[in-house]
Amino acid sequence: MDDTEPRGAVIALVGMDGVGKTTQARRLTARLAERGIPADYHLAASGRRVLSNMAKRLGAGDSVELLGANLALRAETAMRRLNLSWSLRADLLIADRYSYCQFARTRMLCPEIEPWVRKAMRGIPRPAITLFLDMPPELASDRVTKRGIDDEPVERLRALSAAYRSLPEFETFTLVDATGTAEDVGVRIDAWVDKLLETGELGLPDLDESG
Repeated sequence: MDDTEPRGAVIALVGMDGVGKTTQARRLTARLAERGIPADYHLAASGRRVLSNMAKRLGAGDSVELLGANLALRAETAMRRLNLSWSLRADLLIADRYSYCQFARTRMLCPEIEPWVRKAMRGIPRPAITLFLDMPPELASDRVTKRGIDDEPVERLRALSAAYRSLPEFETFTLVDATGTAEDVGVRIDAWVDKLLETGELGLPDLDESG
């Protein structure tokens, strides 16, 4: 992935399934709007759920079982790349998932094609900050189960967490404790975003707090 600057700034939220990426990305976008800072929310999805639902209709457990890890991950990479390319025109983008999610999933399931995945993601810029929402895999798995949309066994989430932590980019991530209430996590995220606003790293005009 290139370290070139995007047209605007990107705040990326990444992490395992169940850690609250979508909830926090949407809440952050709304909180910024309340402060007079327009931001665009975008779900940088890979299409994995669509592919897996299709696989289940055909009698397979998921897309990897149906297509094999190699082909399934290539399809996901192409979709995520397309989703990100569409969204990077914003002055401030709140990205719900990012290319790092694809790197980690690939490293977990089919590490031999990681060089191809990284090449396919070339040109996707480094975010101003990458917020890694962190929680124990056991808690994340329980939250996914309660959500009732899909299922993420603890063992798979442990493997995904390990894959994230093994990425060369991981040392640049900002870890955010994702346990507790959504409000608690939002406060932690706001503290990091406020630092970027104060230092001008988002490239936005100074916020007039008096208004």
